[in-house]
Amino acid sequence: APSHLPITRVTRISAPPTQMLAVARLPTTLRAGRVAAAPILGRCANVLPCTAAVAIKSRALSTSGQVMTEQDVLNMQKTWSDGVIAIGKAFMEGGDYKGMAKGAASTIYGYDYGKVLFKPTRCAEVPFRPKPEDALSYFVGGHIAEDKGFAIQPWSHIKWDNHGIYCSGDVGIAMGEYYFTDAKTSAVSKVEYTFGYRKHSDGQIRIFLHHSSVPYKP
Repeated sequence: APSHLPITRVTRISAPPTQMLAVARLPTTLRAGRVAAAPILGRCANVLPCTAAVAIKSRALSTSGQVMTEQDVLNMQKTWSDGVIAIGKAFMEGGDYKGMAKGAASTIYGYDYGKVLFKPTRCAEVPFRPKPEDALSYFVGGHIAEDKGFAIQPWSHIKWDNHGIYCSGDVGIAMGEYYFTDAKTSAVSKVEYTFGYRKHSDGQIRIFLHHSSVPYKP
């Protein structure tokens, strides 16, 4: 009787360009040199060559070849916090807080590398900030009237409490709550967040997704 071997990893079978079959983690068995994957591919799945093609990409989110780790995400969260606190401190001390904010926005956020999906906490009239000048306005005040300058509150401490971190290829996504301590009153504000980070080909990590909101109160 022919042997049956379960496939538990990606298997690629060479064939002419129009007769390629790529199977990944499917309920598939090898039977006497043939591939059986009928539940997925239908009539043409029982024997090779097959004119149907299935392409399953294990690194669909990855584009740079870099690998994001959980520690990378934690490091970026600290970098973000340190930047916000430093901008507020510079504002209080009469320093070039706008210059610091502009530098931080260009290095921490990926506006120069593609789309950035940014929805800040304290905004209503202009809830989404697709341009770098929009983000800068939110953090230190600018061309958007409702912006009072989030970073120049100022804050003395920011604590992150990650609900979870997910990494795939060069992308990392974190969701949770962070707590901002007011430098003047010591009052603490809790905010919910989702951040998306990408490690680019130069090895630098930049934010491409930032959504913050205050907790729901019925």
